Amino acid sequence: MMKIARLLFTCLLLLIASEKSFAVYNETIFTSKTIPLKGTSAVVTFQKNNGTSKPQKTSNNSIRLYGKGTLIITPNDDFELTKIDYYYKINKSNGSSPVPTLTSTDGSFQSTSFGGSWTGSTTQPIILLSDGTKGNIEFSRVIITFDYRNGKQDTYTSFVTKEFTLRIGRDNYATFNGQKAKTAPDGLPLIYSSDNESVAMVDTMTGAVRLKNNLGTATIKSSFAGNDSLNPSSDSYKIIVNPYHEGTAESPYSVAEIYALRDAKRYIQEGDSIYVSGFITKIKSFAGGMITYYISDDISAQQQLLVYDNCNFNKTKFKSKNDLAVGWFVTIKGRNRVIDSTPQIRGGYVTKISKDAVNSPIISGCTAFLDSSLVTLSADEAKAKIYYTTDGSEPTELSAEYAAPFSLGASATVKAVSYFNGEKSIVVSQEFKKVGKSELVTVADALKAADGARVYVRGTVARTEKYSGESSLNYYINDTEDVSNGIKVDNGKYLQNTDIVSAFQIVRGDEVCVAAKVGDSDGVKVLKAPQLMSIATCKDQAQVSTAGWATFVSRRPVDFSYTPAISAYIVNYSADDNNVTLSPVTAIPGNIAVVVKAEAGTYTLQYGNENTTVGGNDLAFSDTSKNVDKAFNIYVLAKQNNGCGFYPVKANTTIAPFKGYLAIGHSSKYRAKPYYAIDTTTTSIANPVYKPKKMEDARYNLSGQRVNTNYRGLVIVNGRKAISK
Repeated sequence: MMKIARLLFTCLLLLIASEKSFAVYNETIFTSKTIPLKGTSAVVTFQKNNGTSKPQKTSNNSIRLYGKGTLIITPNDDFELTKIDYYYKINKSNGSSPVPTLTSTDGSFQSTSFGGSWTGSTTQPIILLSDGTKGNIEFSRVIITFDYRNGKQDTYTSFVTKEFTLRIGRDNYATFNGQKAKTAPDGLPLIYSSDNESVAMVDTMTGAVRLKNNLGTATIKSSFAGNDSLNPSSDSYKIIVNPYHEGTAESPYSVAEIYALRDAKRYIQEGDSIYVSGFITKIKSFAGGMITYYISDDISAQQQLLVYDNCNFNKTKFKSKNDLAVGWFVTIKGRNRVIDSTPQIRGGYVTKISKDAVNSPIISGCTAFLDSSLVTLSADEAKAKIYYTTDGSEPTELSAEYAAPFSLGASATVKAVSYFNGEKSIVVSQEFKKVGKSELVTVADALKAADGARVYVRGTVARTEKYSGESSLNYYINDTEDVSNGIKVDNGKYLQNTDIVSAFQIVRGDEVCVAAKVGDSDGVKVLKAPQLMSIATCKDQAQVSTAGWATFVSRRPVDFSYTPAISAYIVNYSADDNNVTLSPVTAIPGNIAVVVKAEAGTYTLQYGNENTTVGGNDLAFSDTSKNVDKAFNIYVLAKQNNGCGFYPVKANTTIAPFKGYLAIGHSSKYRAKPYYAIDTTTTSIANPVYKPKKMEDARYNLSGQRVNTNYRGLVIVNGRKAISK
C-alpha cells in the first residue's frame, strides 16, 4: 500500500484582477506523506501506475516518483486550474533518467529552473507521467494557481472564541452577551442564528446573545449568503451552560440542578461520582446497614431525589433507620443513575449532616390549576410558627401567620418562613399559576412540543398501567379513548398533588387536564412531573345488541344490583369436561371482563365496593389490540346460526382492545368445539348456566348443534364420533 504524503496547506489570497486569466489565488502543497493530498483547490495523487516501484517518501520529506508513475492533480468542485509549478529534481540511475511528460491535452508544459511548469485553463485533471524505466523524479512541493469557476471572490467569516463554558448565576453568565463575527472583506452583512433557543437566543442582525437560564448547549452561527460577486461563508461557536454548583465536595449540586441536568440530557451516564445536598423529606427503608430515602431542596416536596442503599460517614453502615431523620440537611456522595428518565443517587455515603438549622417550611399544592389550588404549609418542628405572603414580598413575623390550608383563585407567588426558638429559616418560594382555558392544548399538540416545554394538556385516559401500591400511577391520555396512540403521564398524582391510594382513582375514559413538562423516555415523548388539574370521571356503560348478550369490561368496581334490567356472569372453562359455565354475579371489581344479558340498549352502571372480588373467571381481555395466531384457540361471544355462544376466531384475526374473549388450550383428550353454547335458542335463555348433568348425554351433530338421544345419525359424544341408531 502506498505510503501517504502529509499535507501542509498555506493559502495566500492576493488582490483579484477583473480578468479571469489574471487570477492569483495560490495554494502550496508540501509532500511530507504519500496520501492523496487534499487541498482547497485540488487533490494531488502520486500513483505507481504501470511502473515497477511505488512512490516513496524520502528523508527530506519529498516524494520519489519512479518510471511509469503518474502525478495527478484533480480540481475540486467550483475551481479552475490556471497554472501549476512543480518543484522537483531528476535522479539518474545507471546514466539514465525519466523524463517528465504531460499527458493532459489542456495547456502546455515546460521545464524551469526549479522543475517544471504547466500553464492553461482547465477544470479537468492534469496528469504528469514519469516517462522512462530508470531513475526517479523527486517532488518537494506543488504550487497551484487557481480561480473560481463562477468567477466569484471567496469570503471568510470567523469567531475569535470557539467555545464558552458558563455557569448559571455566576458573573460570567450574567454579563455574557455573545460575540460578533469578523469577516473578509470587512463589513459583510451577516445573519446570526441559534440551534437551541431554550438555552440561548441570538439577535439575527447584531449577534447579541440572551441566555434563558436553562442548562444545555447552543451553537451560534453567523452566515453570509453570498451575492453576484462574492461566495458565501459561515462560522460558529458553542455555548455550554452548566449549573451554578459543580457537583464536588466543595460545591455539591442541589436537587433542582440534578433535574435540570436530566432535562438537558446531561444526567444520563450512570456511574459518575457526584455530590448532592438537600433536606431529607422521607425515610423509605432500612436494610443491611443502608438507608434508602428522599431529599429535596425544600422549596416543595414535588421535586425529590431518591437516594438508595446509602451508607453513613466513611462508608460505615447505619445502625438503624433512626440514624437519619426527616428535616436534616445532608450532603451525600454517590453514583448517578437514571430509571425511567428519573434521576437517582445509587449507593455512596453521607459526607455532611446539619441538624441545628431551622428547616424551611414546605409549600404544597397544585402549582398549576384551572379554578383554584389548596395551599398547605408545613414545618418539621411541631411548635414552629410559619408566616407567609401571596404577593411575592418577603415574609416576616409581621406577615400572615399560617393556621390552616388556604385557597388560591388566581396566579400568585407564595413565600413562607419558619420561626423556632428565636431562629429564622431560609425563605422559600413557590409559583402558582392559574391556567386559562385558551392555554389548554391537545395531546397531538403536546406530542409536537419540544423536550422541556411546559404544557397544559386536555385529554382522555386511554389506558392505565397496573397500580403497584405506590403513591403514583402511570397512565396514557389521548385526544380520544384510543389506546393505539397518545402520550404517557409519568408518575401521575391525584388532584392537589395528593397520593394515589386506589387503582380506580384514574381509569380509562376519564377526561383530565394535566400540567407537565414534555420529556423523553427511550426516544418516546412523555409528560414529566405531571400535576392533575381536573378530572371528570367516566361512568361505566354496558352496550347490549339485539342478540341479548354481550361482554363487558369494567373500568371501576360495579354493583349490578342497582340496575336489575341487566345481569352479569363470570365465565369458567373446564378442561376436565371441555365445557363453558356461566355463573351469575351481582358485583365485580374494576378492570375485569364479564358476560352480560339484557334487552338491547345502553346501561349506565353504578359504582361498587372497591373491596369486591370474584374468583374462577376465565374471560380475559387486552388493553391493546390482540393478534390471534392459531384458529380454535381464542373464542369470542357472538350470535350465529346456532344461537349465542363462544365461537372460535380465525387465525390472523385481531381482537379489539377491551373486548372479552376465552383462551382455550385443548388437550389431546378433546377436540376443539365449533362453539360453546350459552343459549339453546336464538332469542332467549332458559338457564344461564349450561352444563350437561352426564357427559354421555352431551351430544352434537356435525354442525355443532346440541341434539338429544332421539337424534339419528353421526354425532359427537365426548369429543369422539359415534353413530346414534
